[in-house]
Amino acid sequence: MSSPAPALSSPAASSAPAVRFDGLWLFSPRVDVSLVLVPALLTLVAVWLADTTGEGHHGYSWALGRWASQYVLFNGTHVILTFLLVGTRRELLRTTPSQGWLLLGASSGVFAGCLGVLWYAGQHAPQLNLMLAACIHLLAAHHTLSQVKGLWALHGLRARASGAPALGEAERRLQRVFVPLALVLMMARTLAVPVTDAAGDVPLVNVGQAENGALPYATTWVLLGVWAVFAGRMVQALRGPSGMSGPRRLYVLSHVAVVAVYLVWPAWGVVLSAGIHGLEYLFLTGRMLEPTPGEPDARLRGGGVWAAMLGVMLPLILVGVAQSPFVPLVDSATGGAATRWLLGQEPLWTLGVTVTNALVLAHYFADAFLYRFRIPRVREVTLGRLGLA
Repeated sequence: MSSPAPALSSPAASSAPAVRFDGLWLFSPRVDVSLVLVPALLTLVAVWLADTTGEGHHGYSWALGRWASQYVLFNGTHVILTFLLVGTRRELLRTTPSQGWLLLGASSGVFAGCLGVLWYAGQHAPQLNLMLAACIHLLAAHHTLSQVKGLWALHGLRARASGAPALGEAERRLQRVFVPLALVLMMARTLAVPVTDAAGDVPLVNVGQAENGALPYATTWVLLGVWAVFAGRMVQALRGPSGMSGPRRLYVLSHVAVVAVYLVWPAWGVVLSAGIHGLEYLFLTGRMLEPTPGEPDARLRGGGVWAAMLGVMLPLILVGVAQSPFVPLVDSATGGAATRWLLGQEPLWTLGVTVTNALVLAHYFADAFLYRFRIPRVREVTLGRLGLA
């Protein structure tokens, strides 16, 4: 990409329609809408292909959609951006006396420890490997939902800075409930309920459960019913006073819908939520890498920000290319000539996947401390980089 990293839109003059949009977008109208629309279109195309071929969620179309959300929409590669950010914007390492050690030293320890455990499980302990995959899936869901909550809060700050009503008490209560409630429902659907009601179907993440899952497929509708109650309360809370932020309303209701999609169609919900998460993190990091007004001499700016992000993600992108759903197709079409070298390096690429997963876990650890907004100095520095101080 050669375009500059998006800037947060500047506050517009206050007006008082029922819902306001001008000056309240977190990035820009085009970016904010695209963060949801592009992954939604990807998911719909994958679903259409699966229905057309009759292969369902087990086939090539789902694998293609899952891979695209990971490596085209950056969900599997954005994890390195945490360390690019703290390596180039060093004040983020000095927000608390222990912040630098946590983000660099402790995160390195998490990476090394996870790399060892994941490598051992992959080589010598298949059942442990299944359990680790389930744990990573749970942590990924928590991380994704927490990011939604964080951007929801940023939308509230944008509204307050622009003179629009910020979060009311009812909305704040629902915001506190969002992550734990959605996580419990999603993990019950993922680990205990079969993906479909077809005979012999298994849960999305299968760690050796009963053939049809620990809970019957009809549990899906119970989980969805609980979420529908939450969604109804959310719609009520977002009616709000005159002048309420339209972009915040759009953002929150979109993610309420994403959780509902996950509960009904978890295989496709993974594609949708992963794509949104990757794009959100990319643009959020792009904004934070841009120099603030107090950094007039910073060399990393504009197109250089995008170049730096793509550069550090390139090794992870190459790991993704090596395990692309296109590789078997090319191999079949060329009799193996075009991919013989690539597939001949399979142990190397397997190690690359293990390294990526360890990096993912280190990224989860680092982000938990990088965005501790309850600490005043962390909040001050981070929001300053976002233009929301």
